[in-house]
Amino acid sequence: MALLHLLAQSPIIAAVRSPESMEEALKSNAANLFIMGGSLNVIVSMVQTAKAHGKGTFVHLDLIKGLSSTDKESLVFIRDQVCADGIITPKNHLIKEAKRIGLYAILHLFVIDSLAMTNGLTISQSIRPDAVEIMPGTIAKVVSRFTDELPDIPVIASGLIQTQDEAAEMLNAGATALSVSEPSLWKLTFDEL
Repeated sequence: MALLHLLAQSPIIAAVRSPESMEEALKSNAANLFIMGGSLNVIVSMVQTAKAHGKGTFVHLDLIKGLSSTDKESLVFIRDQVCADGIITPKNHLIKEAKRIGLYAILHLFVIDSLAMTNGLTISQSIRPDAVEIMPGTIAKVVSRFTDELPDIPVIASGLIQTQDEAAEMLNAGATALSVSEPSLWKLTFDEL
């Protein structure tokens, strides 16, 4: 199944920063979870629990304690032991390797100025991730530019989205989905946005 189809199930991706926020994420309308915190000893159970509830799971390599965010071996661990659907990382070589071994690969980009936007677009066109996550996710102009220039790659707006109006604005700018850590937004559906 293409990542686009997984992301299109609901507009909101629950950004889960700790095991304590899992219960609320599991009860939410979010079809997918970004695991953005915790440690090696808890991510396996977090992902297994999410999978048991029918949620897609993606692990942000740079935010898991005890997991190397630079080694290709971490990807095999995520695939074989954690059993996540994919990874999130800003590292190009890990995007390529994740795709090679059958994980979805989401390129995490900080777009803080024009140069970062240009470089992010160039990298995305070159390595062809399964999706691009843009931070901060509240700049419609940036989201729109990425969706215009990468029409076949899903764009996820992430970071600083705190209200329903901000969520609607980013979807209207072209974002495929939104990664948000604000639990009150996890219940939103496309119809509400």
